[in-house]
Amino acid sequence: MPSATLGRTNVAFPEVWLSLSPPYEPHEGWLDALVGSALEGGSPIDVSSQPGLWGGALRGKQACLMTIGDGDVVRSTEEAHATSLLQAHLIETLCALGRETIDFYFLRVREPLKEYQITGALAALENAKQEGHVRFIGLCADGEGLAAMSAWQFHDAFEAALIPRNPYDSSAYDAMKRLADERRVGVVTSRPLNWGYGLPFSALPSPWKLRNLTQSFYGLTIAQAVIASLAKENPVLVGVRTPKEVEMALEAPKNTLPDGLDAMLEPFLEAFDDDGVWEDIASDSRAWMRQAAQRRQKSLSRSLAK
Repeated sequence: MPSATLGRTNVAFPEVWLSLSPPYEPHEGWLDALVGSALEGGSPIDVSSQPGLWGGALRGKQACLMTIGDGDVVRSTEEAHATSLLQAHLIETLCALGRETIDFYFLRVREPLKEYQITGALAALENAKQEGHVRFIGLCADGEGLAAMSAWQFHDAFEAALIPRNPYDSSAYDAMKRLADERRVGVVTSRPLNWGYGLPFSALPSPWKLRNLTQSFYGLTIAQAVIASLAKENPVLVGVRTPKEVEMALEAPKNTLPDGLDAMLEPFLEAFDDDGVWEDIASDSRAWMRQAAQRRQKSLSRSLAK
Protein backbone atom coordinates (compact mmCIF):
# COMPACT_ATOMS: atom_id res chain seq x y z
CA MET A 1 0.00 0.00 0.00
CA PRO A 2 1.56 3.36 -1.02
CA SER A 3 2.24 5.90 1.68
CA ALA A 4 1.43 9.59 1.39
CA THR A 5 3.04 11.59 -1.40
CA LEU A 6 6.79 11.87 -0.83
CA GLY A 7 7.33 15.60 -0.53
CA ARG A 8 8.13 17.51 -3.69
CA THR A 9 8.38 14.36 -5.78
CA ASN A 10 4.56 14.51 -5.89
CA VAL A 11 4.60 10.71 -6.15
CA ALA A 12 3.32 8.19 -3.58
CA PHE A 13 5.77 5.42 -2.71
CA PRO A 14 5.44 2.26 -0.59
CA GLU A 15 6.15 2.42 3.13
CA VAL A 16 9.12 0.05 2.88
CA TRP A 17 12.04 0.42 0.46
CA LEU A 18 14.62 -2.32 -0.03
CA SER A 19 18.41 -2.02 0.07
CA LEU A 20 20.00 -5.11 -1.47
CA SER A 21 23.12 -6.80 -0.08
CA PRO A 22 24.59 -10.26 -0.75
CA PRO A 23 23.75 -12.90 1.88
CA TYR A 24 26.37 -13.65 4.50
CA GLU A 25 26.55 -17.23 3.22
CA PRO A 26 25.80 -17.19 -0.54
CA HIS A 27 24.35 -20.28 -2.19
CA GLU A 28 23.57 -21.21 -5.78
CA GLY A 29 20.72 -19.16 -7.21
CA TRP A 30 20.65 -16.60 -4.39
CA LEU A 31 21.02 -13.60 -6.72
CA ASP A 32 17.99 -14.26 -8.91
CA ALA A 33 15.95 -15.28 -5.87
CA LEU A 34 16.74 -12.08 -3.95
CA VAL A 35 16.24 -9.72 -6.89
CA GLY A 36 13.11 -11.57 -7.97
CA SER A 37 11.50 -11.22 -4.54
CA ALA A 38 12.43 -7.53 -4.39
CA LEU A 39 10.91 -6.91 -7.83
CA GLU A 40 7.76 -8.77 -6.88
CA GLY A 41 7.35 -6.54 -3.84
CA GLY A 42 7.17 -3.43 -6.05
CA SER A 43 9.18 -1.22 -3.69
CA PRO A 44 12.01 1.13 -4.66
CA ILE A 45 15.28 -0.81 -4.71
CA ASP A 46 18.63 0.55 -3.51
CA VAL A 47 21.48 -0.80 -5.65
CA SER A 48 24.25 1.24 -4.01
CA SER A 49 26.12 -1.70 -2.48
CA GLN A 50 27.10 -3.34 -5.80
CA PRO A 51 25.40 -1.80 -8.85
CA GLY A 52 27.31 -4.07 -11.22
CA LEU A 53 26.03 -7.18 -9.46
CA TRP A 54 22.40 -6.03 -9.21
CA GLY A 55 22.46 -4.49 -12.68
CA GLY A 56 22.86 -7.83 -14.40
CA ALA A 57 19.91 -9.35 -12.56
CA LEU A 58 17.75 -6.24 -13.04
CA ARG A 59 18.48 -5.75 -16.73
CA GLY A 60 15.30 -5.45 -18.73
CA LYS A 61 13.14 -5.38 -15.59
CA GLN A 62 10.80 -2.54 -14.61
CA ALA A 63 11.70 -1.17 -11.18
CA CYS A 64 12.13 2.07 -9.27
CA LEU A 65 15.85 2.24 -8.50
CA MET A 66 17.92 4.45 -6.22
CA THR A 67 21.59 4.86 -5.49
CA ILE A 68 23.67 6.75 -2.98
CA GLY A 69 26.75 8.69 -4.05
CA ASP A 70 30.18 7.35 -3.16
CA GLY A 71 31.12 10.43 -1.13
CA ASP A 72 34.14 11.26 -3.28
CA VAL A 73 32.97 14.85 -3.71
CA VAL A 74 34.68 15.64 -0.41
CA ARG A 75 38.03 15.03 -2.16
CA SER A 76 37.42 17.68 -4.83
CA THR A 77 39.72 20.69 -4.99
CA GLU A 78 37.48 23.01 -6.98
CA GLU A 79 33.90 23.24 -8.24
CA ALA A 80 34.61 21.68 -11.65
CA HIS A 81 36.41 18.82 -9.94
CA ALA A 82 33.37 18.13 -7.73
CA THR A 83 31.14 18.14 -10.79
CA SER A 84 33.41 15.68 -12.60
CA LEU A 85 33.62 13.30 -9.64
CA LEU A 86 29.87 13.09 -9.25
CA GLN A 87 29.30 12.75 -12.99
CA ALA A 88 31.82 9.90 -13.08
CA HIS A 89 30.01 8.01 -10.33
CA LEU A 90 26.62 8.54 -11.97
CA ILE A 91 27.88 7.35 -15.36
CA GLU A 92 29.53 4.32 -13.76
CA THR A 93 26.29 3.44 -11.97
CA LEU A 94 24.09 3.84 -15.04
CA CYS A 95 26.47 1.74 -17.14
CA ALA A 96 26.50 -0.99 -14.48
CA LEU A 97 22.70 -1.01 -14.44
CA GLY A 98 22.39 -0.86 -18.22
CA ARG A 99 19.97 2.08 -17.93
CA GLU A 100 19.84 5.68 -19.02
CA THR A 101 17.90 6.86 -15.96
CA ILE A 102 17.88 6.19 -12.24
CA ASP A 103 14.91 7.32 -10.18
CA PHE A 104 16.74 8.64 -7.11
CA TYR A 105 20.33 9.79 -6.74
CA PHE A 106 21.22 10.73 -3.16
CA LEU A 107 24.25 12.95 -2.60
CA ARG A 108 26.15 11.28 0.24
CA VAL A 109 27.41 13.61 2.98
CA ARG A 110 29.65 12.13 5.68
CA GLU A 111 31.34 15.34 6.80
CA PRO A 112 30.77 19.05 6.15
CA LEU A 113 31.39 19.99 2.53
CA LYS A 114 32.95 23.18 1.28
CA GLU A 115 30.69 25.52 -0.66
CA TYR A 116 32.38 24.84 -4.00
CA GLN A 117 32.01 21.09 -3.43
CA ILE A 118 28.28 21.45 -2.83
CA THR A 119 27.82 23.77 -5.80
CA GLY A 120 29.78 21.48 -8.11
CA ALA A 121 27.92 18.35 -7.04
CA LEU A 122 24.52 19.99 -7.42
CA ALA A 123 25.45 21.33 -10.84
CA ALA A 124 26.17 17.76 -11.96
CA LEU A 125 22.88 16.51 -10.55
CA GLU A 126 20.83 19.34 -12.03
CA ASN A 127 22.36 18.73 -15.45
CA ALA A 128 21.70 15.00 -15.12
CA LYS A 129 18.08 15.70 -14.22
CA GLN A 130 17.58 18.03 -17.18
CA GLU A 131 19.06 15.40 -19.48
CA GLY A 132 16.77 12.71 -18.08
CA HIS A 133 19.42 10.62 -16.29
CA VAL A 134 18.14 11.34 -12.76
CA ARG A 135 14.47 11.60 -11.88
CA PHE A 136 14.77 12.92 -8.30
CA ILE A 137 17.69 14.52 -6.46
CA GLY A 138 18.19 13.49 -2.85
CA LEU A 139 20.47 14.18 0.12
CA CYS A 140 21.86 11.28 2.16
CA ALA A 141 23.00 11.99 5.72
CA ASP A 142 25.73 9.40 6.21
CA GLY A 143 26.97 10.72 9.51
CA GLU A 144 25.93 13.43 11.93
CA GLY A 145 22.91 15.42 10.86
CA LEU A 146 24.79 18.69 11.18
CA ALA A 147 27.20 17.65 8.41
CA ALA A 148 24.35 17.11 5.97
CA MET A 149 22.68 20.32 7.13
CA SER A 150 25.74 22.22 5.92
CA ALA A 151 24.97 21.06 2.38
CA TRP A 152 21.29 21.83 2.74
CA GLN A 153 20.76 25.09 4.58
CA PHE A 154 21.70 27.34 1.66
CA HIS A 155 20.77 24.98 -1.20
CA ASP A 156 17.18 23.99 -1.84
CA ALA A 157 17.76 21.53 -4.68
CA PHE A 158 16.77 18.33 -2.88
CA GLU A 159 13.44 16.60 -3.35
CA ALA A 160 14.12 13.81 -0.86
CA ALA A 161 16.35 13.21 2.15
CA LEU A 162 17.66 9.83 3.31
CA ILE A 163 18.28 10.01 7.06
CA PRO A 164 19.32 7.25 9.49
CA ARG A 165 16.82 6.64 12.27
CA ASN A 166 16.35 3.78 14.70
CA PRO A 167 15.57 3.23 18.40
CA TYR A 168 19.27 3.49 19.27
CA ASP A 169 20.08 6.74 17.46
CA SER A 170 17.74 9.34 15.97
CA SER A 171 20.03 12.39 16.30
CA ALA A 172 20.39 13.04 12.55
CA TYR A 173 16.65 12.66 12.02
CA ASP A 174 15.85 14.99 14.91
CA ALA A 175 18.22 17.61 13.51
CA MET A 176 16.93 17.48 9.92
CA LYS A 177 13.22 16.69 10.09
CA ARG A 178 12.04 20.26 10.78
CA LEU A 179 13.87 21.67 7.75
CA ALA A 180 12.52 18.83 5.61
CA ASP A 181 8.98 19.70 6.66
CA GLU A 182 9.52 23.41 6.04
CA ARG A 183 10.80 22.76 2.52
CA ARG A 184 8.36 19.93 1.78
CA VAL A 185 11.25 17.55 1.18
CA GLY A 186 10.27 13.90 1.35
CA VAL A 187 12.04 11.95 4.10
CA VAL A 188 13.03 8.29 3.87
CA THR A 189 14.67 6.86 6.97
CA SER A 190 17.40 4.22 6.87
CA ARG A 191 19.22 1.70 9.11
CA PRO A 192 16.16 0.72 11.18
CA LEU A 193 17.74 -2.58 12.22
CA ASN A 194 21.43 -1.80 11.76
CA TRP A 195 22.38 0.38 14.70
CA GLY A 196 25.94 0.68 13.48
CA TYR A 197 29.10 -1.36 12.88
CA GLY A 198 27.43 -3.60 10.31
CA LEU A 199 25.54 -5.81 12.73
CA PRO A 200 21.72 -5.88 12.83
CA PHE A 201 20.58 -5.57 16.43
CA SER A 202 18.59 -8.77 15.98
CA ALA A 203 21.87 -10.67 15.57
CA LEU A 204 23.04 -9.82 19.09
CA PRO A 205 23.55 -12.94 21.20
CA SER A 206 22.68 -13.29 24.92
CA PRO A 207 19.50 -15.36 24.46
CA TRP A 208 18.51 -14.86 28.10
CA LYS A 209 18.23 -11.14 27.47
CA LEU A 210 16.78 -11.38 24.01
CA ARG A 211 14.47 -14.34 24.42
CA ASN A 212 11.66 -12.47 22.66
CA LEU A 213 13.58 -12.16 19.38
CA THR A 214 11.59 -14.80 17.52
CA GLN A 215 8.44 -14.47 19.56
CA SER A 216 5.57 -12.96 17.64
CA PHE A 217 3.52 -10.05 18.92
CA TYR A 218 0.31 -9.49 16.96
CA GLY A 219 1.95 -11.33 14.07
CA LEU A 220 5.19 -9.31 14.25
CA THR A 221 8.70 -10.13 15.38
CA ILE A 222 10.49 -7.36 17.27
CA ALA A 223 12.50 -6.48 14.15
CA GLN A 224 9.29 -6.12 12.16
CA ALA A 225 7.75 -4.06 14.94
CA VAL A 226 10.66 -1.60 14.70
CA ILE A 227 10.13 -1.26 10.94
CA ALA A 228 6.38 -0.84 11.33
CA SER A 229 6.82 1.78 14.05
CA LEU A 230 9.17 3.90 11.93
CA ALA A 231 7.11 3.43 8.76
CA LYS A 232 4.12 5.09 10.44
CA GLU A 233 5.87 8.46 9.91
CA ASN A 234 8.15 8.04 6.88
CA PRO A 235 9.04 5.41 4.30
CA VAL A 236 11.81 3.17 5.63
CA LEU A 237 14.80 1.79 3.68
CA VAL A 238 15.44 -1.72 5.00
CA GLY A 239 18.59 -3.73 4.28
CA VAL A 240 17.76 -7.21 2.97
CA ARG A 241 19.92 -10.20 2.08
CA THR A 242 17.41 -13.01 1.47
CA PRO A 243 13.91 -13.43 0.01
CA LYS A 244 12.66 -14.18 3.53
CA GLU A 245 13.98 -10.85 4.78
CA VAL A 246 12.26 -9.12 1.85
CA GLU A 247 8.98 -10.82 2.74
CA MET A 248 9.23 -9.94 6.43
CA ALA A 249 10.18 -6.31 5.74
CA LEU A 250 7.30 -5.75 3.33
CA GLU A 251 4.78 -7.42 5.64
CA ALA A 252 5.81 -5.41 8.72
CA PRO A 253 3.63 -2.28 8.25
CA LYS A 254 0.54 -4.35 7.44
CA ASN A 255 0.10 -5.59 11.00
CA THR A 256 -0.97 -4.05 14.28
CA LEU A 257 1.94 -2.78 16.36
CA PRO A 258 2.55 -4.49 19.71
CA ASP A 259 2.09 -2.56 22.93
CA GLY A 260 5.18 -1.73 24.94
CA LEU A 261 7.67 -1.81 22.07
CA ASP A 262 10.11 0.42 23.98
CA ALA A 263 10.17 -2.06 26.86
CA MET A 264 10.76 -4.94 24.46
CA LEU A 265 13.74 -3.12 22.93
CA GLU A 266 15.37 -2.25 26.25
CA PRO A 267 17.44 -5.48 26.43
CA PHE A 268 18.81 -4.80 22.95
CA LEU A 269 19.80 -1.26 23.93
CA GLU A 270 21.54 -2.56 27.03
CA ALA A 271 23.34 -5.27 25.09
CA PHE A 272 24.49 -2.82 22.42
CA ASP A 273 26.33 -0.77 25.04
CA ASP A 274 27.67 -3.79 26.94
CA ASP A 275 31.36 -4.35 26.22
CA GLY A 276 31.05 -7.94 27.45
CA VAL A 277 28.49 -8.72 24.76
CA TRP A 278 30.84 -7.47 22.05
CA GLU A 279 33.74 -9.39 23.56
CA ASP A 280 31.69 -12.57 23.14
CA ILE A 281 30.83 -11.67 19.54
CA ALA A 282 34.52 -11.01 18.76
CA SER A 283 35.19 -14.75 19.05
CA ASP A 284 32.21 -15.79 16.92
CA SER A 285 32.89 -18.30 14.17
CA ARG A 286 31.31 -16.02 11.56
CA ALA A 287 33.65 -13.41 10.08
CA TRP A 288 30.97 -10.74 9.63
CA MET A 289 30.05 -11.01 13.31
CA ARG A 290 33.69 -10.72 14.41
CA GLN A 291 34.27 -7.68 12.19
CA ALA A 292 31.22 -5.91 13.58
CA ALA A 293 32.39 -6.62 17.13
CA GLN A 294 35.86 -5.27 16.44
CA ARG A 295 34.42 -2.01 15.06
CA ARG A 296 32.13 -1.64 18.05
CA GLN A 297 34.90 -2.37 20.55
CA LYS A 298 37.06 0.35 19.01
CA SER A 299 34.18 2.79 19.27
CA LEU A 300 33.56 1.93 22.91
CA SER A 301 37.29 2.33 23.66
CA ARG A 302 37.32 5.79 22.08
CA SER A 303 34.26 6.79 24.10
CA LEU A 304 35.90 5.69 27.36
CA ALA A 305 39.11 7.56 26.47
CA LYS A 306 37.31 10.89 26.15
